[in-house]
Amino acid sequence: MCSSVVIVFVLPGIVEEYRPPFFDMVPSDPSFEEMKKVVCMDKQRPSMHNRLHSHPILSSITKIMKECWFQSPPARLTALRVRKTLSKLDQDHDYPTEKLKMDL
Repeated sequence: MCSSVVIVFVLPGIVEEYRPPFFDMVPSDPSFEEMKKVVCMDKQRPSMHNRLHSHPILSSITKIMKECWFQSPPARLTALRVRKTLSKLDQDHDYPTEKLKMDL
């Protein structure tokens, strides 16, 4: 069940009201069957806001997420590949977690 709490998505200088995935395709409290139709039958995936690409770490995470959503299971990233990619991302970007929270 959805609560009435409003969450905002923030990137530097941009504030946006939170909208759940598939907000424009299903009711606010969708049933399992409604979600099954959208995801499995209609093969929809959540849209990723273009502004996520303006932040280096979020852009990389967005790419990983999209690679996990491929229609063909063999084409999807394995859990081990996701783990290794995230570990490498963490090592390559000397970006403090607190700074990332501030950016968001």
